[in-house]
Amino acid sequence: MKLTFAYWGNYTLAFNKLIERLGFEYIPPEDTNSTSIKEGAKLSPEMFCLPLKVNIGNYLSAIKNGADTILMWENIGGSCRLRYYWVVQEKTLRDAGYDIKVINLNSRNLFSKLREISKDKIHPLRFLRAILSFFRDIRFIDKLEEKTNYLRPREKNKGDTEKILKMALERFREVRNKKELASLQRDAWNKFSQIKTDRKRMILRLGVIGEVYTISDDKVNFELDKKLGEMGVEVHRELNLVQHLISGFFWKEKMLQKKVNQYLKTTVGGHGRQAIAEMLDYSKKGFDGVIQILPFGCMPEVTVRPILQKISQEKRIPFLSISLDEQTAEAGIQTRLEAFVDLMKSRHTQLKSNHAYNSI
Repeated sequence: MKLTFAYWGNYTLAFNKLIERLGFEYIPPEDTNSTSIKEGAKLSPEMFCLPLKVNIGNYLSAIKNGADTILMWENIGGSCRLRYYWVVQEKTLRDAGYDIKVINLNSRNLFSKLREISKDKIHPLRFLRAILSFFRDIRFIDKLEEKTNYLRPREKNKGDTEKILKMALERFREVRNKKELASLQRDAWNKFSQIKTDRKRMILRLGVIGEVYTISDDKVNFELDKKLGEMGVEVHRELNLVQHLISGFFWKEKMLQKKVNQYLKTTVGGHGRQAIAEMLDYSKKGFDGVIQILPFGCMPEVTVRPILQKISQEKRIPFLSISLDEQTAEAGIQTRLEAFVDLMKSRHTQLKSNHAYNSI
């Protein structure tokens, strides 16, 4: 059995390590690119959203290299169609002539399913250690991206931050234990501290909300964070893989509903309620704007978009919603981002002038 899985931005490196620690033979997916997206879209049902089409494209390269089993995370809660993507993916690939099996994993069956397909029947202690290491890895990746998003708009020499990010990710591939990871983090943070920054530069703060896959995979969202950072925008993303994995806990659900109850009385699936809660937080913290990134046709995100627009009007915070599919062109995204950043700059300058005038 040779496993593979979908590519998911920088998190892919952590998934590689998790599968290695569990002792499976696997073929990693190639980076998402325009060719793989086109190939995945050709085979996929037309009305399904971009993540499914990208995933199919990811699998194809690995299948051609010998993979015969796909690991797919199944959403067991809410109304998002992700809960039966594994069925659609398996049927789509089999109909296209590929003899593969898709194994659906979720929070309830993760250990039992992996133990079932393991040659040496994974020991519970080994599984626990692998999962703890996995969470440590993805937390490091999240911190690395947060640090990059903070420094990129402030750097004097364009590209300094990006070089350190790539260096850290490349070295991360070779990290094998907690001690080596801590050493890498110290070294990366030391290099970050040496970046020369322009303290006089006007920095805009922007919150990115939406569907977790499209906001966190830079191959899918056309390097949104990097584009905005180079325009002088500090990007914030509250929703990451750690938040996504723990969001199903009862107390998290209860706290989330309490935050959004004024605008939405029930769940709509996906990250709909979370998008509302995050936008309220960003407006309260005085952010200069909010961008929602979603797959075209994503029902939870489409459902809450009118609510986000209402909050934008009430709180007077600029809001932009961008839908992505296989037809989306990078030039169009660039133009929309530039126009939105100009709007944020104008609002930021006006608010600053009003504050100075009122303080006289």
